[in-house]
Amino acid sequence: MRRSELDRRTFVMGSFGFGMAVLGGGMLAGCVAAEEQVEENEAPAPDEEGGPAESVASEPEPEPAAHGGRALVAVFSYSGNTFSVAERIAEATGADLFRIETTDAYPDDYDAMTSQVRREQDEGYLPPIAAAVPDWDAYDAVYLGNPIWWGRLPHVMRSFLLQHDLAGKAVAPFCTSGGSGIDGALADIRDLCPGANLLDGLTVERSALPDALDQVAPWIEGLGLA
Repeated sequence: MRRSELDRRTFVMGSFGFGMAVLGGGMLAGCVAAEEQVEENEAPAPDEEGGPAESVASEPEPEPAAHGGRALVAVFSYSGNTFSVAERIAEATGADLFRIETTDAYPDDYDAMTSQVRREQDEGYLPPIAAAVPDWDAYDAVYLGNPIWWGRLPHVMRSFLLQHDLAGKAVAPFCTSGGSGIDGALADIRDLCPGANLLDGLTVERSALPDALDQVAPWIEGLGLA
């Protein structure tokens, strides 16, 4: 799996691993489990009063924070396609960038990777992720990205969502796809994190990259988060 040097806003995954005990056990306030089959789209087949009393020396009213604190782009990317979309979103919004990775990297060999992913789906296995997002509670908005594998959310994303409570956060999903849309992944996110404020998603056709990156700016503008 390819590793990237990211900019000053980028969090790089640490080496500390989260075991299956954490996955099974806690940290999942707004999240519950769901689903099984997935399609790839990065690799071809496994397709968010106030009121005066008496005025003495009135203080200036604080400016309302547009959508509160910080924004994060959290992305899982096998081949780098989805990561290229994530980088464009981070550049356009000023959001921090966090790459979701598994403790054990997926094989570089495509056939071996698809076999492993199919086993994860068949067995309901949730691969441990390498690190959690630092200062997670500080984020009000999360741009959540992944490839679409067999029409659904990759199981590594399930692992991530079970460890990161999205309740009360604005969530803007984006994906890369070789043909499938984002609807199946959106359904999975709703099931896993019913307390999230799920916004309109963006689907980028893998075969249309890099030109399709031009879809990012109008999508962000339509969300009203930036």
